Amino acid sequence: MKTKTDPSIQEFGAGILLNNLSALESEFEGVRKAEDIEAIHRMRVASRRLRAALPLFGPVISPKKHTEWIRHIGRLTKALGAARDSDVQIDHLGEYLRALPPGPARPGARRLLLRLRQQRQKLQDHVKDALDDAIQSNVLMDMERKLRPIVDKLQGTPQSPELCNRASAAIREKLQRFLEFEPFIDQPEAKEELHAMRIAAKRLRYTLEIFSPLYESELKAYLKVMRQTQELLGNIHDCDVWMVFLPTFEERERLRTLRYFGNQRPFQRLLPGLEAYYADRRAARDQEYADFLQKWQNWRQEGLWDRLINEVTARCLVVPPSPAEPAADAGPANEQAESA
Repeated sequence: MKTKTDPSIQEFGAGILLNNLSALESEFEGVRKAEDIEAIHRMRVASRRLRAALPLFGPVISPKKHTEWIRHIGRLTKALGAARDSDVQIDHLGEYLRALPPGPARPGARRLLLRLRQQRQKLQDHVKDALDDAIQSNVLMDMERKLRPIVDKLQGTPQSPELCNRASAAIREKLQRFLEFEPFIDQPEAKEELHAMRIAAKRLRYTLEIFSPLYESELKAYLKVMRQTQELLGNIHDCDVWMVFLPTFEERERLRTLRYFGNQRPFQRLLPGLEAYYADRRAARDQEYADFLQKWQNWRQEGLWDRLINEVTARCLVVPPSPAEPAADAGPANEQAESA
């Protein structure tokens, strides 16, 4: 027997997906031109939000096609991610170089910036290929054709208890996954686990954003904390990436110089700058980690995560009365729902 789909879940999910699809499509021209690094950042965020929402609503909106949508959006997100990470590196190193006084550290920093820009140019080809694939596959148009009629037809559908229960379950599941990494917080050397925690924080944040309209507080306090968490853990990870990348880069440049000049003497002038930037990233990592640890301790003392669980659970318990049973006739059962 076929299960009837909840129109409230369909309407809510289609609206979320359609908004993020529109945000993604609006950045196509800017991303292709690559003149503003914020265009690729905005498109990457929109693609991530789509990927977060599709598993939640895709099965009830398009059971046959939603897995294909996820696959294509995932390919686009991957290409955008590599290019965005490169943009962030270039932007940070450019600021560092501009603030660097004249001296022996500048040649190494300039060479590093040159190589990063060359790498970014190559990544742009992958971005363009991913954009072309998204267009040629017709997946974006297919999503639009499916989502738009649902929003137009079901607009204004009352929120159902099933929708609220789905929100609560999704948020609690993502929170549990996020908190599984708490034992590693006191281990600054646990780079992989802290990176995984950042990814879990990102997924929790997107899930909170998706369902925030269902709550009176719009979950603003928790969203603020998750943005801070994602930023701090992201900065820690960026520093970790630099500290792995720089020794590898140094060795590649040494071999490149040896092949070109037949000796390593020209390479020696690059070392002070590369070593100085490595030290800068290591110090920044220590500071970012200390800041994160302090904030985490504060959040724990405030009981933040317990409050989040209580808020999303309480929303499930407030079930609107059936039209056949008005609130005035609900009696003790309605009083229990209100007190919960």
